[in-house]
Amino acid sequence: MSREMIVLAFDSEEKAEEVLDSIKSVQHQGFMRLEDTVVVRKDAAGEVHAHNAVDKTTKEGITAGGLIGLFVGAVFGGPVGMMLVGGLAGGAVGALMNRGVDNNFIKDVSESIQPGTSALFIVVRSAQADVAMAALRQYEGKVLHTTLSEDAEVQLQRALSGHNPLPATGENAPKIEE
Repeated sequence: MSREMIVLAFDSEEKAEEVLDSIKSVQHQGFMRLEDTVVVRKDAAGEVHAHNAVDKTTKEGITAGGLIGLFVGAVFGGPVGMMLVGGLAGGAVGALMNRGVDNNFIKDVSESIQPGTSALFIVVRSAQADVAMAALRQYEGKVLHTTLSEDAEVQLQRALSGHNPLPATGENAPKIEE
């Protein structure tokens, strides 16, 4: 399974949330699968506000961890064991499944952006690149970090700069697939 991390910066506090709404629309239409998203805003006073959307991975971790914890707790001690051992086992499974955006990385980026701006962190499982680029073309922003290929990153920056992305066909088309 391929996953790509993309971090974008915007010149207003509200813009990252607007872009996330557009990306979620693309996801709801079936053209993209997101694993995690985080919006960071730095207000005019320099205070950082982060919003980590509950993602599929987190939901899977909570569900799997809870079920395994319930089973392990029941086997090793009845009701008290279900609470103690079950909680520990559930937490461990949830932590193992956490593959989203690293909190230390979020903190580092948050410190680097200016007051009155925002950043959007996206972990993408799969995407139809041309549709995703079209959704981003209406926004101006800057690519801070990606795990995309160099060509795909250039196309993303061009889309966020108001330029049409470079034509991509065949093997040169950026793809993110599971």
